[in-house]
Amino acid sequence: MRRIIVIAAALLFSIAAFADYPTIRNIDISVSLQRDGSANISEVWDVRVTEGTEWYLVRNNLGDISIENLSVSDESGLDYINEGRWDVDRSISKKAGRCGLHYTGDGVEICWGLGTYGDHVYTVSYTMTNAVKSLSDADMLHLQLVSPGLSSRPKNVKVRISNVPDSTRFWGFGFVGESFKDGEDIVFESSESFSRKSSVIVLLRFEKGFFNSSSVRNRGFEEVLAKALEGSEFEDEKKDRNDFLEELLNIFLISLPFLIVFGGLAGSAASKRRILGCKPSKVEWSREVPYDGDLQKSNYTLKRLGETGKAGNTYASALILRMIYKGAIEVIKKDEKKIDLAFNDSKAGALDANARGLYDMMKDASGKDEILQEKEFSRWSRRHTSRVNKWIENSLEAGRDSLEEASLIEGQRYTPKGQAEARKLLGFKKFLNDFTLVGERTSREVGLWQDYLVFASIFGIADKVAKELHDIDPQFFEEVMAYDFNTVNWILWRNSMLSNSITNAQVRAADAMSRSSGSFGGFGGGTSFGGGGGFSGGGFGGGAR
Repeated sequence: MRRIIVIAAALLFSIAAFADYPTIRNIDISVSLQRDGSANISEVWDVRVTEGTEWYLVRNNLGDISIENLSVSDESGLDYINEGRWDVDRSISKKAGRCGLHYTGDGVEICWGLGTYGDHVYTVSYTMTNAVKSLSDADMLHLQLVSPGLSSRPKNVKVRISNVPDSTRFWGFGFVGESFKDGEDIVFESSESFSRKSSVIVLLRFEKGFFNSSSVRNRGFEEVLAKALEGSEFEDEKKDRNDFLEELLNIFLISLPFLIVFGGLAGSAASKRRILGCKPSKVEWSREVPYDGDLQKSNYTLKRLGETGKAGNTYASALILRMIYKGAIEVIKKDEKKIDLAFNDSKAGALDANARGLYDMMKDASGKDEILQEKEFSRWSRRHTSRVNKWIENSLEAGRDSLEEASLIEGQRYTPKGQAEARKLLGFKKFLNDFTLVGERTSREVGLWQDYLVFASIFGIADKVAKELHDIDPQFFEEVMAYDFNTVNWILWRNSMLSNSITNAQVRAADAMSRSSGSFGGFGGGTSFGGGGGFSGGGFGGGAR
Protein backbone atom coordinates (compact mmCIF):
# COMPACT_ATOMS: atom_id res chain seq x y z
CA MET A 1 0.00 0.00 0.00
CA ARG A 2 2.79 2.37 0.94
CA ARG A 3 4.39 1.72 -2.42
CA ILE A 4 1.14 2.63 -4.20
CA ILE A 5 0.87 5.86 -2.20
CA VAL A 6 4.43 6.80 -3.11
CA ILE A 7 3.78 6.13 -6.80
CA ALA A 8 0.53 8.11 -6.71
CA ALA A 9 2.28 11.02 -5.02
CA ALA A 10 5.01 10.95 -7.63
CA LEU A 11 2.43 10.99 -10.40
CA LEU A 12 0.59 13.91 -8.82
CA PHE A 13 3.87 15.76 -8.45
CA SER A 14 4.65 15.09 -12.11
CA ILE A 15 1.23 16.35 -13.18
CA ALA A 16 1.63 19.49 -11.09
CA ALA A 17 5.07 20.06 -12.51
CA PHE A 18 3.75 19.56 -16.03
CA ALA A 19 0.98 22.10 -15.39
CA ASP A 20 3.67 24.70 -14.73
CA TYR A 21 5.76 23.71 -17.70
CA PRO A 22 6.27 26.49 -20.30
CA THR A 23 4.15 25.90 -23.38
CA ILE A 24 3.37 27.42 -26.76
CA ARG A 25 -0.11 26.12 -27.43
CA ASN A 26 -0.78 27.96 -30.66
CA ILE A 27 0.72 30.52 -33.03
CA ASP A 28 -1.66 32.21 -35.47
CA ILE A 29 -0.03 34.55 -37.98
CA SER A 30 -1.83 36.77 -40.51
CA VAL A 31 0.15 38.44 -43.30
CA SER A 32 -1.60 41.10 -45.37
CA LEU A 33 0.46 42.08 -48.40
CA GLN A 34 0.30 45.62 -49.74
CA ARG A 35 0.75 46.71 -53.35
CA ASP A 36 4.00 48.52 -52.49
CA GLY A 37 5.49 45.19 -51.40
CA SER A 38 5.20 45.75 -47.66
CA ALA A 39 3.56 43.22 -45.34
CA ASN A 40 1.28 44.03 -42.41
CA ILE A 41 1.76 41.16 -39.99
CA SER A 42 -0.29 40.19 -36.94
CA GLU A 43 0.79 37.30 -34.71
CA VAL A 44 -1.26 35.78 -31.88
CA TRP A 45 0.77 33.70 -29.41
CA ASP A 46 -1.21 31.52 -26.99
CA VAL A 47 1.38 30.56 -24.37
CA ARG A 48 2.15 29.60 -20.80
CA VAL A 49 5.22 31.35 -19.36
CA THR A 50 7.04 30.19 -16.24
CA GLU A 51 10.40 31.92 -16.50
CA GLY A 52 12.20 34.90 -17.97
CA THR A 53 11.30 38.57 -18.17
CA GLU A 54 10.38 39.08 -21.81
CA TRP A 55 9.19 37.45 -25.03
CA TYR A 56 11.09 38.01 -28.26
CA LEU A 57 10.87 37.15 -31.96
CA VAL A 58 13.98 36.87 -34.12
CA ARG A 59 14.07 38.76 -37.42
CA ASN A 60 17.56 38.45 -38.92
CA ASN A 61 18.86 38.58 -42.51
CA LEU A 62 16.58 41.48 -43.33
CA GLY A 63 18.59 43.16 -46.08
CA ASP A 64 16.52 46.19 -47.13
CA ILE A 65 13.55 45.14 -44.98
CA SER A 66 12.73 47.27 -41.96
CA ILE A 67 10.36 46.59 -39.04
CA GLU A 68 7.91 49.42 -38.40
CA ASN A 69 4.61 50.23 -36.63
CA LEU A 70 5.11 47.78 -33.78
CA SER A 71 2.22 47.24 -31.37
CA VAL A 72 1.56 44.58 -28.73
CA SER A 73 -1.49 43.78 -26.60
CA ASP A 74 -2.48 40.89 -24.34
CA GLU A 75 -5.58 38.93 -23.36
CA SER A 76 -6.68 41.67 -20.97
CA GLY A 77 -6.94 44.18 -23.79
CA LEU A 78 -3.97 46.18 -22.53
CA ASP A 79 -2.10 48.00 -25.29
CA TYR A 80 1.60 47.98 -24.54
CA ILE A 81 3.73 51.12 -24.67
CA ASN A 82 6.13 51.11 -27.63
CA GLU A 83 9.47 52.29 -26.28
CA GLY A 84 11.26 52.23 -29.63
CA ARG A 85 14.68 50.77 -28.79
CA TRP A 86 14.34 47.97 -26.29
CA ASP A 87 16.49 47.59 -23.19
CA VAL A 88 16.86 43.87 -22.47
CA ASP A 89 18.65 44.34 -19.12
CA ARG A 90 15.67 45.08 -16.87
CA SER A 91 13.44 43.29 -14.42
CA ILE A 92 10.14 41.68 -15.32
CA SER A 93 8.25 44.52 -13.62
CA LYS A 94 10.14 47.20 -15.57
CA LYS A 95 9.30 45.48 -18.86
CA ALA A 96 5.63 44.82 -18.08
CA GLY A 97 3.21 46.47 -20.50
CA ARG A 98 6.01 47.62 -22.80
CA CYS A 99 7.43 46.59 -26.18
CA GLY A 100 10.18 47.62 -28.55
CA LEU A 101 12.89 46.59 -30.99
CA HIS A 102 16.29 45.26 -29.94
CA TYR A 103 18.86 45.73 -32.72
CA THR A 104 21.58 43.10 -32.94
CA GLY A 105 24.48 42.57 -35.30
CA ASP A 106 22.36 40.09 -37.27
CA GLY A 107 19.08 41.96 -37.43
CA VAL A 108 16.21 42.85 -35.12
CA GLU A 109 14.44 41.23 -32.17
CA ILE A 110 10.80 42.15 -31.56
CA CYS A 111 10.44 42.25 -27.76
CA TRP A 112 7.77 42.77 -25.12
CA GLY A 113 7.46 42.23 -21.39
CA LEU A 114 5.92 39.03 -20.04
CA GLY A 115 4.04 40.88 -17.31
CA THR A 116 3.31 37.89 -15.10
CA TYR A 117 3.89 34.15 -15.22
CA GLY A 118 1.04 31.92 -16.29
CA ASP A 119 -1.25 31.75 -19.31
CA HIS A 120 -1.24 34.63 -21.79
CA VAL A 121 -2.41 35.45 -25.29
CA TYR A 122 -0.13 38.05 -26.82
CA THR A 123 -1.01 39.84 -30.06
CA VAL A 124 1.91 41.51 -31.81
CA SER A 125 1.49 43.54 -35.00
CA TYR A 126 4.10 45.18 -37.20
CA THR A 127 4.96 46.08 -40.78
CA MET A 128 7.81 44.61 -42.81
CA THR A 129 8.73 46.98 -45.63
CA ASN A 130 10.09 45.53 -48.89
CA ALA A 131 8.85 42.06 -47.98
CA VAL A 132 7.91 41.34 -51.60
CA LYS A 133 10.93 41.11 -53.90
CA SER A 134 10.89 42.04 -57.58
CA LEU A 135 12.76 39.45 -59.67
CA SER A 136 13.65 39.49 -63.35
CA ASP A 137 10.65 37.36 -64.33
CA ALA A 138 8.28 37.39 -61.35
CA ASP A 139 7.78 38.75 -57.83
CA MET A 140 8.11 36.72 -54.66
CA LEU A 141 7.65 36.57 -50.91
CA HIS A 142 10.24 34.39 -49.16
CA LEU A 143 10.17 34.73 -45.38
CA GLN A 144 10.85 32.68 -42.30
CA LEU A 145 7.90 33.60 -40.08
CA VAL A 146 8.56 31.18 -37.21
CA SER A 147 12.16 30.50 -36.27
CA PRO A 148 13.62 27.23 -34.98
CA GLY A 149 15.01 27.01 -31.47
CA LEU A 150 12.04 28.61 -29.67
CA SER A 151 12.04 28.43 -25.88
CA SER A 152 9.16 25.92 -26.12
CA ARG A 153 8.01 23.74 -28.98
CA PRO A 154 4.75 24.98 -30.54
CA LYS A 155 1.83 22.55 -30.57
CA ASN A 156 0.13 24.15 -33.56
CA VAL A 157 1.03 26.88 -36.05
CA LYS A 158 -1.09 28.50 -38.73
CA VAL A 159 -0.10 31.20 -41.22
CA ARG A 160 -2.61 33.00 -43.45
CA ILE A 161 -1.42 35.26 -46.28
CA SER A 162 -3.97 37.59 -47.88
CA ASN A 163 -4.12 40.15 -50.70
CA VAL A 164 -2.44 37.90 -53.26
CA PRO A 165 -3.31 37.36 -56.95
CA ASP A 166 -5.26 34.25 -58.00
CA SER A 167 -2.28 32.91 -59.94
CA THR A 168 -0.06 32.78 -56.84
CA ARG A 169 1.99 29.62 -56.35
CA PHE A 170 3.26 28.70 -52.93
CA TRP A 171 5.57 26.35 -51.04
CA GLY A 172 5.96 25.70 -47.32
CA PHE A 173 9.17 24.53 -45.65
CA GLY A 174 10.50 23.78 -42.18
CA PHE A 175 7.55 21.90 -40.70
CA VAL A 176 5.24 18.95 -41.23
CA GLY A 177 1.86 20.14 -42.43
CA GLU A 178 -0.21 21.35 -45.36
CA SER A 179 -0.49 24.39 -47.60
CA PHE A 180 -3.71 25.26 -49.38
CA LYS A 181 -5.91 28.00 -50.78
CA ASP A 182 -8.77 29.18 -48.59
CA GLY A 183 -10.89 31.48 -50.70
CA GLU A 184 -8.51 34.21 -51.85
CA ASP A 185 -5.96 33.50 -49.09
CA ILE A 186 -2.98 31.15 -48.90
CA VAL A 187 -2.82 29.08 -45.70
CA PHE A 188 0.03 27.08 -44.17
CA GLU A 189 -0.87 24.88 -41.19
CA SER A 190 1.08 22.36 -39.14
CA SER A 191 -0.22 18.83 -38.67
CA GLU A 192 2.30 17.79 -35.98
CA SER A 193 3.83 19.43 -32.95
CA PHE A 194 7.08 21.21 -33.70
CA SER A 195 10.51 19.87 -32.88
CA ARG A 196 13.32 22.19 -31.85
CA LYS A 197 14.47 22.30 -35.47
CA SER A 198 11.04 23.12 -36.89
CA SER A 199 10.34 26.49 -38.45
CA VAL A 200 7.87 28.07 -40.88
CA ILE A 201 9.34 29.27 -44.16
CA VAL A 202 6.97 30.43 -46.90
CA LEU A 203 7.79 31.00 -50.56
CA LEU A 204 5.20 32.59 -52.83
CA ARG A 205 5.53 33.41 -56.52
CA PHE A 206 3.49 36.24 -58.06
CA GLU A 207 2.99 37.27 -61.66
CA LYS A 208 4.55 40.59 -62.61
CA GLY A 209 2.28 43.62 -62.37
CA PHE A 210 0.34 42.93 -59.17
CA PHE A 211 2.93 44.38 -56.79
CA ASN A 212 5.09 47.46 -57.25
CA SER A 213 7.98 46.69 -54.93
CA SER A 214 11.11 48.83 -54.97
CA SER A 215 13.16 45.90 -53.65
CA VAL A 216 14.77 44.43 -56.78
CA ARG A 217 16.78 41.20 -57.02
CA ASN A 218 18.80 40.52 -60.17
CA ARG A 219 17.85 36.87 -60.64
CA GLY A 220 15.02 34.73 -61.91
CA PHE A 221 12.51 32.79 -59.85
CA GLU A 222 13.83 29.41 -60.97
CA GLU A 223 17.14 30.18 -59.27
CA VAL A 224 15.29 31.10 -56.06
CA LEU A 225 13.12 27.98 -56.21
CA ALA A 226 16.05 25.71 -57.00
CA LYS A 227 17.86 26.91 -53.88
CA ALA A 228 14.72 26.59 -51.75
CA LEU A 229 14.16 23.03 -52.98
CA GLU A 230 17.65 21.93 -52.00
CA GLY A 231 17.13 19.54 -49.10
CA SER A 232 13.36 19.52 -49.55
CA GLU A 233 11.06 16.52 -49.34
CA PHE A 234 7.47 16.58 -50.53
CA GLU A 235 4.63 14.08 -50.44
CA ASP A 236 6.31 10.76 -51.29
CA GLU A 237 9.44 11.50 -49.26
CA LYS A 238 7.34 12.78 -46.38
CA LYS A 239 5.22 9.63 -46.46
CA ASP A 240 8.33 7.48 -46.30
CA ARG A 241 9.59 9.41 -43.30
CA ASN A 242 6.25 9.27 -41.51
CA ASP A 243 5.96 5.52 -42.15
CA PHE A 244 9.46 5.06 -40.77
CA LEU A 245 8.71 7.12 -37.67
CA GLU A 246 5.47 5.25 -37.07
CA GLU A 247 7.32 1.95 -37.25
CA LEU A 248 9.94 3.16 -34.81
CA LEU A 249 7.28 4.62 -32.55
CA ASN A 250 5.52 1.29 -32.22
CA ILE A 251 8.78 -0.30 -31.09
CA PHE A 252 10.39 2.52 -29.12
CA LEU A 253 7.50 4.59 -27.77
CA ILE A 254 9.54 5.52 -24.75
CA SER A 255 12.12 7.22 -27.01
CA LEU A 256 9.76 9.77 -28.57
CA PRO A 257 12.05 12.82 -28.13
CA PHE A 258 14.83 11.03 -29.99
CA LEU A 259 12.45 10.05 -32.77
CA ILE A 260 11.41 13.66 -33.28
CA VAL A 261 15.01 14.70 -33.71
CA PHE A 262 15.74 11.69 -35.92
CA GLY A 263 12.76 12.45 -38.13
CA GLY A 264 13.93 16.03 -38.50
CA LEU A 265 17.18 14.86 -40.07
CA ALA A 266 15.47 13.39 -43.11
CA GLY A 267 16.21 15.50 -46.18
CA SER A 268 17.42 15.48 -49.74
CA ALA A 269 20.17 12.96 -49.02
CA ALA A 270 17.55 10.41 -47.96
CA SER A 271 15.42 11.25 -50.99
CA LYS A 272 18.36 10.73 -53.34
CA ARG A 273 19.18 7.41 -51.69
CA ARG A 274 15.62 6.22 -52.35
CA ILE A 275 15.89 7.20 -56.00
CA LEU A 276 19.41 5.83 -56.54
CA GLY A 277 19.32 2.88 -54.16
CA CYS A 278 22.56 4.12 -52.61
CA LYS A 279 24.30 7.28 -51.48
CA PRO A 280 25.06 9.66 -54.39
CA SER A 281 28.74 9.52 -53.43
CA LYS A 282 28.72 5.77 -54.13
CA VAL A 283 27.61 6.20 -57.75
CA GLU A 284 30.48 5.44 -60.13
CA TRP A 285 31.27 7.00 -63.49
CA SER A 286 29.21 5.66 -66.38
CA ARG A 287 30.19 6.12 -70.03
CA GLU A 288 26.85 4.75 -71.22
CA VAL A 289 24.28 7.28 -72.43
CA PRO A 290 21.40 6.92 -69.92
CA TYR A 291 17.85 5.90 -70.79
CA ASP A 292 19.01 5.13 -74.36
CA GLY A 293 19.25 8.87 -74.91
CA ASP A 294 15.66 9.60 -73.78
CA LEU A 295 15.69 13.21 -72.58
CA GLN A 296 12.21 13.25 -71.06
CA LYS A 297 13.00 10.32 -68.77
CA SER A 298 16.31 11.95 -67.88
CA ASN A 299 14.62 15.30 -67.24
CA TYR A 300 12.11 13.85 -64.77
CA THR A 301 14.74 11.91 -62.83
CA LEU A 302 17.12 14.87 -62.73
CA LYS A 303 14.35 17.04 -61.31
CA ARG A 304 13.74 14.47 -58.60
CA LEU A 305 17.47 14.34 -57.83
CA GLY A 306 17.93 18.12 -57.98
CA GLU A 307 20.75 17.71 -60.51
CA THR A 308 19.73 20.06 -63.34
CA GLY A 309 22.02 23.02 -62.71
CA LYS A 310 21.09 26.48 -61.51
CA ALA A 311 20.31 28.50 -64.62
CA GLY A 312 17.52 28.16 -67.15
CA ASN A 313 15.37 25.27 -68.23
CA THR A 314 18.16 22.83 -69.04
CA TYR A 315 15.72 20.36 -70.60
CA ALA A 316 14.77 22.99 -73.20
CA SER A 317 18.45 23.67 -73.89
CA ALA A 318 19.10 19.98 -74.52
CA LEU A 319 16.06 19.63 -76.79
CA ILE A 320 17.08 22.62 -78.90
CA LEU A 321 20.58 21.25 -79.37
CA ARG A 322 19.22 17.85 -80.39
CA MET A 323 16.81 19.50 -82.84
CA ILE A 324 19.77 21.29 -84.40
CA TYR A 325 21.59 17.97 -84.82
CA LYS A 326 18.48 16.40 -86.36
CA GLY A 327 18.17 19.28 -88.83
CA ALA A 328 14.79 20.45 -87.55
CA ILE A 329 16.39 23.74 -86.49
CA GLU A 330 19.04 25.36 -88.65
CA VAL A 331 21.69 27.78 -87.45
CA ILE A 332 22.17 30.96 -89.47
CA LYS A 333 25.51 32.55 -88.69
CA LYS A 334 25.25 36.31 -89.22
CA ASP A 335 28.77 37.14 -88.06
CA GLU A 336 31.28 36.04 -85.43
CA LYS A 337 29.05 37.25 -82.61
CA LYS A 338 25.53 36.60 -83.82
CA ILE A 339 23.45 33.63 -84.88
CA ASP A 340 19.77 33.25 -85.72
CA LEU A 341 17.65 30.11 -85.86
CA ALA A 342 15.51 28.90 -88.78
CA PHE A 343 12.99 26.07 -88.94
CA ASN A 344 12.81 23.00 -91.18
CA ASP A 345 9.30 21.57 -91.04
CA SER A 346 10.27 18.60 -93.20
CA LYS A 347 12.49 17.34 -90.38
CA ALA A 348 10.20 18.39 -87.53
CA GLY A 349 7.70 15.60 -88.19
CA ALA A 350 10.02 13.06 -86.57
CA LEU A 351 10.23 14.98 -83.28
CA ASP A 352 8.56 13.62 -80.15
CA ALA A 353 5.67 15.55 -78.62
CA ASN A 354 7.80 17.50 -76.15
CA ALA A 355 10.35 18.57 -78.74
CA ARG A 356 7.59 19.43 -81.23
CA GLY A 357 5.84 21.55 -78.62
CA LEU A 358 9.01 23.56 -78.02
CA TYR A 359 9.67 23.75 -81.77
CA ASP A 360 6.19 25.17 -82.40
CA MET A 361 6.55 27.77 -79.65
CA MET A 362 9.91 28.90 -81.01
CA LYS A 363 8.53 29.08 -84.54
CA ASP A 364 5.50 31.10 -83.42
CA ALA A 365 7.84 33.48 -81.59
CA SER A 366 9.91 34.02 -84.74
CA GLY A 367 7.15 35.98 -86.48
CA LYS A 368 6.33 36.18 -90.17
CA ASP A 369 9.89 35.67 -91.39
CA GLU A 370 10.20 32.47 -89.31
CA ILE A 371 13.74 33.42 -88.33
CA LEU A 372 14.12 33.43 -84.56
CA GLN A 373 16.28 36.36 -83.58
CA GLU A 374 17.73 37.29 -80.22
CA LYS A 375 15.11 38.33 -77.61
CA GLU A 376 12.12 37.37 -79.82
CA PHE A 377 11.29 34.33 -77.72
CA SER A 378 11.72 36.32 -74.52
CA ARG A 379 9.12 38.85 -75.65
CA TRP A 380 6.80 36.13 -76.95
CA SER A 381 6.94 34.08 -73.75
CA ARG A 382 5.75 37.02 -71.65
CA ARG A 383 2.56 37.12 -73.72
CA HIS A 384 2.03 33.35 -73.71
CA THR A 385 2.75 32.33 -70.13
CA SER A 386 -0.04 29.75 -69.95
CA ARG A 387 1.17 27.94 -73.05
CA VAL A 388 4.76 27.84 -71.79
CA ASN A 389 3.63 26.59 -68.38
CA LYS A 390 1.54 23.88 -70.00
CA TRP A 391 4.53 22.71 -72.04
CA ILE A 392 6.66 22.37 -68.89
CA GLU A 393 3.86 20.50 -67.11
CA ASN A 394 3.31 18.14 -70.04
CA SER A 395 7.04 17.49 -70.32
CA LEU A 396 7.29 16.36 -66.73
CA GLU A 397 4.13 14.27 -66.98
CA ALA A 398 5.46 12.61 -70.13
CA GLY A 399 8.74 11.82 -68.40
CA ARG A 400 6.97 10.28 -65.45
CA ASP A 401 4.58 8.29 -67.66
CA SER A 402 7.38 6.92 -69.81
CA LEU A 403 9.29 5.81 -66.71
CA GLU A 404 6.19 4.08 -65.39
CA GLU A 405 5.51 2.37 -68.72
CA ALA A 406 9.07 1.04 -68.66
CA SER A 407 8.53 -0.27 -65.10
CA LEU A 408 11.24 2.07 -63.83
CA ILE A 409 8.92 3.68 -61.29
CA GLU A 410 5.76 2.59 -59.49
CA GLY A 411 3.76 5.56 -58.32
CA GLN A 412 6.50 7.89 -57.14
CA ARG A 413 8.94 5.17 -56.07
CA TYR A 414 11.79 4.00 -58.25
CA THR A 415 11.93 0.24 -58.80
CA PRO A 416 15.28 -1.59 -58.53
CA LYS A 417 15.53 -1.38 -62.31
CA GLY A 418 14.67 2.31 -62.16
CA GLN A 419 17.29 2.90 -59.48
CA ALA A 420 19.90 1.28 -61.71
CA GLU A 421 18.98 3.63 -64.56
CA ALA A 422 19.03 6.62 -62.19
CA ARG A 423 22.53 5.62 -61.08
CA LYS A 424 23.57 5.40 -64.71
CA LEU A 425 22.21 8.93 -65.27
CA LEU A 426 24.07 10.42 -62.32
CA GLY A 427 27.14 8.38 -63.24
CA PHE A 428 27.05 9.82 -66.76
CA LYS A 429 26.93 13.32 -65.31
CA LYS A 430 29.98 12.50 -63.17
CA PHE A 431 31.73 11.13 -66.25
CA LEU A 432 31.11 14.31 -68.25
CA ASN A 433 31.94 16.56 -65.32
CA ASP A 434 35.31 14.84 -64.85
CA PHE A 435 35.91 14.31 -68.55
CA THR A 436 39.54 15.44 -68.52
CA LEU A 437 40.31 12.83 -65.86
CA VAL A 438 38.99 9.93 -67.89
CA GLY A 439 41.74 7.99 -69.61
CA GLU A 440 39.84 6.60 -72.59
CA ARG A 441 38.82 9.72 -74.47
CA THR A 442 39.38 8.73 -78.08
CA SER A 443 35.93 7.68 -79.23
CA ARG A 444 35.23 8.80 -82.79
CA GLU A 445 31.55 7.93 -82.92
CA VAL A 446 29.71 11.02 -84.18
CA GLY A 447 26.46 10.30 -82.33
CA LEU A 448 28.31 9.75 -79.08
CA TRP A 449 29.99 13.14 -79.02
CA GLN A 450 26.72 14.80 -79.97
CA ASP A 451 24.97 12.97 -77.14
CA TYR A 452 27.73 14.08 -74.80
CA LEU A 453 26.95 17.72 -75.53
CA VAL A 454 23.17 17.21 -75.49
CA PHE A 455 23.32 15.58 -72.05
CA ALA A 456 25.85 18.13 -70.88
CA SER A 457 23.17 20.72 -71.69
CA ILE A 458 20.53 19.02 -69.55
CA PHE A 459 23.13 18.68 -66.77
CA GLY A 460 23.89 22.42 -67.03
CA ILE A 461 27.57 21.89 -67.92
CA ALA A 462 27.50 22.26 -71.72
CA ASP A 463 30.11 25.03 -71.89
CA LYS A 464 32.58 22.97 -69.89
CA VAL A 465 32.07 19.77 -71.86
CA ALA A 466 32.25 21.57 -75.22
CA LYS A 467 35.66 22.93 -74.27
CA GLU A 468 36.87 19.51 -73.14
CA LEU A 469 35.74 17.87 -76.39
CA HIS A 470 37.36 20.62 -78.44
CA ASP A 471 40.61 20.28 -76.50
CA ILE A 472 40.74 16.53 -77.22
CA ASP A 473 40.61 17.00 -81.00
CA PRO A 474 39.68 20.44 -82.42
CA GLN A 475 39.34 19.23 -86.01
CA PHE A 476 37.23 16.22 -85.13
CA PHE A 477 35.10 18.44 -82.88
CA GLU A 478 34.13 20.64 -85.83
CA GLU A 479 33.42 17.60 -88.01
CA VAL A 480 31.14 16.07 -85.38
CA MET A 481 29.37 19.25 -84.35
CA ALA A 482 29.11 20.61 -87.91
CA TYR A 483 30.18 24.02 -86.60
CA ASP A 484 33.40 25.60 -85.43
CA PHE A 485 34.04 25.97 -81.72
CA ASN A 486 33.11 29.66 -81.63
CA THR A 487 29.76 29.00 -83.31
CA VAL A 488 29.02 26.12 -80.95
CA ASN A 489 29.62 28.45 -78.02
CA TRP A 490 27.18 30.96 -79.50
CA ILE A 491 24.62 28.19 -80.02
CA LEU A 492 24.96 27.18 -76.38
CA TRP A 493 24.65 30.81 -75.31
CA ARG A 494 21.48 31.28 -77.38
CA ASN A 495 20.07 28.07 -75.94
CA SER A 496 20.75 29.32 -72.45
CA MET A 497 19.13 32.70 -73.11
CA LEU A 498 16.10 31.12 -74.74
CA SER A 499 15.60 28.59 -71.97
CA ASN A 500 15.91 31.34 -69.37
CA SER A 501 13.14 33.18 -71.20
CA ILE A 502 10.62 30.47 -70.42
CA THR A 503 9.48 32.86 -67.74
CA ASN A 504 6.45 31.40 -66.03
CA ALA A 505 7.53 27.85 -66.86
CA GLN A 506 10.43 28.33 -64.48
CA VAL A 507 8.09 27.70 -61.57
CA ARG A 508 7.78 24.05 -62.61
CA ALA A 509 11.20 23.78 -64.19
CA ALA A 510 13.13 23.40 -60.96
CA ASP A 511 12.38 20.08 -59.29
CA ALA A 512 8.70 20.47 -60.12
CA MET A 513 6.52 17.43 -60.56
CA SER A 514 2.98 17.38 -61.86
CA ARG A 515 0.87 15.60 -59.30
CA SER A 516 -2.58 16.02 -57.83
CA SER A 517 -1.31 17.49 -54.58
CA GLY A 518 0.72 20.08 -56.46
CA SER A 519 3.33 20.42 -53.69
CA PHE A 520 6.29 20.67 -56.05
CA GLY A 521 4.45 22.82 -58.58
CA GLY A 522 3.35 25.34 -55.99
CA PHE A 523 -0.36 24.50 -55.92
CA GLY A 524 -0.62 23.36 -52.33
CA GLY A 525 -0.41 20.02 -50.61
CA GLY A 526 2.17 18.70 -48.19
CA THR A 527 4.91 20.94 -46.88
CA SER A 528 8.58 19.99 -46.66
CA PHE A 529 10.47 19.70 -43.37
CA GLY A 530 13.75 20.33 -45.19
CA GLY A 531 14.67 23.03 -47.68
CA GLY A 532 13.51 26.64 -47.89
CA GLY A 533 16.97 28.21 -48.11
CA GLY A 534 17.45 31.81 -49.22
CA PHE A 535 14.70 33.34 -47.05
CA SER A 536 14.64 36.74 -45.36
CA GLY A 537 13.81 37.28 -41.71
CA GLY A 538 13.89 34.57 -39.07
CA GLY A 539 17.03 33.12 -37.58
CA PHE A 540 17.26 30.96 -34.48
CA GLY A 541 15.70 31.35 -31.06
CA GLY A 542 12.82 33.36 -29.68
CA GLY A 543 10.16 32.94 -27.03
CA ALA A 544 10.65 33.54 -23.32
CA ARG A 545 14.01 34.61 -21.91
